Amino acid sequence: MAIVIALILGLLALAFVLYPLLRRSETRRSAAQIVVSEQVEQSVQERATTTEGQETAAKAALQEVELDYQLGNIDEPDYRSMRERYMRRALVALKARYDQEQALDEMIEEQLRSMREQNEEDKDDAKQL
Repeated sequence: MAIVIALILGLLALAFVLYPLLRRSETRRSAAQIVVSEQVEQSVQERATTTEGQETAAKAALQEVELDYQLGNIDEPDYRSMRERYMRRALVALKARYDQEQALDEMIEEQLRSMREQNEEDKDDAKQL
């Protein structure tokens, strides 16, 4: 019975001693997560000047967040929220690029139509002469 009480007291003392050390490592992780998040945000903002830049920045941010999660620098809830945010940004950038490409295609088609019409008019004028 005395051995059980001694073990319980020893474990309580050990927990009391180790608690600040474990808490300090959690604080370091939180600080590391904040630093990582700020670095990712900064790299995203630097690259996000154009649509392609936005797309590239979002993809790079996703890769960085994935790497940080795999290394253990980011907790799972933070990883999921950051991943969701950057996925949305990537999708918005892809949609914007798609819309720009569609507008460009329409402009090209319009120019081709006008060139064909001009070519047909030139042929008609040449036949009349």
